[in-house]
Amino acid sequence: MTDSTFNAGAYYRLALAPEDRERLPRYAALVDALSTSSVACALLGEARAEQRNPMLVLAALHYNALVGDRVLAPLYAHVNEIDPGDFARGVVAALEERPELVRAQLHRATQTNEPGRSAVLAAILRELHSRGVEDVHLIDVGTSMGLNLYPDFYNINSPSDEGVNLDIEDLGGNVTRVGLPRIHERIGIDLHPLDPSNAEDVLWLKACLWPEQPERTTRFEHTLKAMKDWPSALRLTGSALDVIDDALSFCTPDAMPVVFHSWVAAYFSPEEQVRWREIIMRHVQSRATWIYLEHPWGVKGLAPPATTSDPPRSGATQIVVCELGGEPAHWGWAHPHGRWVALAAPS
Repeated sequence: MTDSTFNAGAYYRLALAPEDRERLPRYAALVDALSTSSVACALLGEARAEQRNPMLVLAALHYNALVGDRVLAPLYAHVNEIDPGDFARGVVAALEERPELVRAQLHRATQTNEPGRSAVLAAILRELHSRGVEDVHLIDVGTSMGLNLYPDFYNINSPSDEGVNLDIEDLGGNVTRVGLPRIHERIGIDLHPLDPSNAEDVLWLKACLWPEQPERTTRFEHTLKAMKDWPSALRLTGSALDVIDDALSFCTPDAMPVVFHSWVAAYFSPEEQVRWREIIMRHVQSRATWIYLEHPWGVKGLAPPATTSDPPRSGATQIVVCELGGEPAHWGWAHPHGRWVALAAPS
């Protein structure tokens, strides 16, 4: 049974930020076409409430293309060569003819695990380092495959033939050039953590990427290869609200725990958001720093701080940092996938 107040069509139409609509004309056409399909809207309504996100349907369609569906595979393989309208009509026709393609994947979760967010995290950690934070334990909530536990191992705005390169535009001009703090323990929390050595898990993460951006798939593959030589990380299975205390118990007192999440709390219920804030603030008062990248309207239960500036581009996520012993503060804005960052001037 679905919520009668749920407006699936609106969710589809708003799935992409204006900036992404311009860069992804085929996915823009697809979400618009899905918004007017009664079958697509019904399928979205069938997803469990915390995963009632158009990205789940988009990933399910892409997954079927990757496993060789007779109709979807050629459409996605040549996506950047096809007229946007033709692409959208072809995909929706396949969906409406065989809705089981998507229905069979609705048990999954969107777990993009975009490594570009590490560039934003690195900018924040650099600023903390400039304020005297030299040693940290990094806890990544909603870690998926753990790609964002290694902000110190990516080549950020310094292209190299070795390692994984990330490019991020500094719109505010306030990203400090100091190095990152030393990262000791790396701990990921997820309801369903994914294993980089499991072929099915890797395939699902590829499906969560947008097919019009093949460079993201290439970077993902390079990251998986590089991770084999990176430090090991601890992955905890369960709800963040239930296991955050366990995660912090692994953090020795010689470094400060930094709890980070991006587009995770938006999937919590309002009551869970309030509880999460209470739990984290208790730890902030004693030993931890809290960083999150979320859209303010989706995390009202976290009581995000008032913004001191408008986002430079639409569809941005707010950067909120709660330093040890302090209160949550607005630190600027970032693209949801880390394409750009606009840090507020240091206070």
